[in-house]
Amino acid sequence: MSEKRYQVFISSTFSDLVNERKMILDLLLMADCIPAGMEAFAAADAEQFDIIKKVIDLCDYYVLIIGKRYGTVHPVTGASYTEMEYDYAIEKGIPVLVFAIDEGVEVAPDKCEKDPEKIRKLKDFRTKAMNNRLASIWKSSEDLSGKLAVSIMKAKNDIKRPGWQRATDFDEASLRREIMELTVENQKLEKDLQAANDEIASLTTQTNIAFENREISFEFHYFDSNHTRVGSSAKTSLVEIFDVIATEMLNVSITEYAVEKIVKEKFCYHIRYGSGYINDPQLIKKLLNQFRALGLMTSTWGKEQKTLYWGLTKKGEKVRDDHILLRQ
Repeated sequence: MSEKRYQVFISSTFSDLVNERKMILDLLLMADCIPAGMEAFAAADAEQFDIIKKVIDLCDYYVLIIGKRYGTVHPVTGASYTEMEYDYAIEKGIPVLVFAIDEGVEVAPDKCEKDPEKIRKLKDFRTKAMNNRLASIWKSSEDLSGKLAVSIMKAKNDIKRPGWQRATDFDEASLRREIMELTVENQKLEKDLQAANDEIASLTTQTNIAFENREISFEFHYFDSNHTRVGSSAKTSLVEIFDVIATEMLNVSITEYAVEKIVKEKFCYHIRYGSGYINDPQLIKKLLNQFRALGLMTSTWGKEQKTLYWGLTKKGEKVRDDHILLRQ
């Protein structure tokens, strides 16, 4: 089976970077890539930008070259077509390789912006693009060529993309067999998913029963404006505590300390606006273990941070989402 070829979109202002674009095009061809860009378009306008977006959709990687011109500005968005291309590639999740000219490099006057507004927009665009983790500074055409060659090879190795391959390179019998295997696997996954959903629904019913009429009371101390220690208490339900903590766990795990902070801010009114502490030092641990016993939360040990992290189980996510929907 032959190697895949990857399509790469080249984006930049045009007239000031003609030589650089030609050099990049040649380099990509030598790297067995398929270059794509704005050369095929006579001028920039709204209709052609819709076509450019379709071309970007088909690309595996996106290369942005920033010189010292901002380029033609879209009459509606106020952004240059180059910046709009970049934003669209980011929006579509296409890996972006950014190469910005060293600001200290001298270029011909006709290759520099003179309009103050465009100069400002170019600076903002450059700052935004250079925040990309695959960004480099270039000082000459040769420097750009070398850095691009290294970056595109690294991207091909580290960021897997669909690529393109001749249809004749595929063995039809192997493809049919693979399709059959994937079909069987998909059917199994559908059954497993249904079984998991049924189990979650059953467990959720049990969980709701365990939550019913389960009140939680605890005492805490805080310090008033005169720095006097004052005792107080809080009364709520296990459901309310879970909902507050679970809402903060949207796709992330948090530490016990973070959970305690959430409980203080939500249920200990005076601590929320000052300093204080919950009297029972084991309260948060008891709550977390209660949620773990109910199958709502799980804990993992962060080796690098040497800290225990708590997150929601699938069942916990279902209970949280059901409660949020019920309140809406």
